[in-house]
Amino acid sequence: MSGARKPDPAKRAGYHHGRLREAMVEAAVALIEEVGPYAVTVREVARRAGVSPGAPFRHFPTRMALLTAVAEEAMQRFQAEIAAALGPVAGADVRTRMMTVARAYLTWAIRNPTHFKVISNRDLIDYAGSSTLMGINAQTHALLHGLFSEAGAAGLLRSDDIDAQVLLARGAVYGLARMAADGHLPPTGDPLSQVEPALALFMAGVFRD
Repeated sequence: MSGARKPDPAKRAGYHHGRLREAMVEAAVALIEEVGPYAVTVREVARRAGVSPGAPFRHFPTRMALLTAVAEEAMQRFQAEIAAALGPVAGADVRTRMMTVARAYLTWAIRNPTHFKVISNRDLIDYAGSSTLMGINAQTHALLHGLFSEAGAAGLLRSDDIDAQVLLARGAVYGLARMAADGHLPPTGDPLSQVEPALALFMAGVFRD
């Protein structure tokens, strides 16, 4: 029929190929890199993703919902980075495995500063409402707690307070990653090489001689 309404190509692209969520997340990351997370709107991300303005609101009714999806993908990539790094050193001593986790964390954060900033700012995301975010965070905490417990049982640590050691380790590595993401490291040289001596110094303070 000549009067039949033609399908919206943007809507067709968003729904029929099943990539609406992925397209929105990709467009959101690109927009965050340009204007920062607080200036992101769902409608602008939809425009950049090539979908109709109203389509994404079924999945992302608010900016927080959209940024939570960005954070979930970021956390999944982060977890994969840790697992990939630990694989080759699975049989190594516990100190080597700890350093491997720290380096993998920092490598991922330095290479993905936008993703890192989103997962770092809890006011941007619905952390408590995301089983993905809470689950991966719990798994990461359990990994670190297991490593420190192993080292403690072997008498390798200066302190017997495992919880405090884990908190300190998380704070140290997070702080270095945040400095890199926020541009507080010297502008010359490889960021990972710059933080490596600090990591070594931290480990020296944690482990007995």
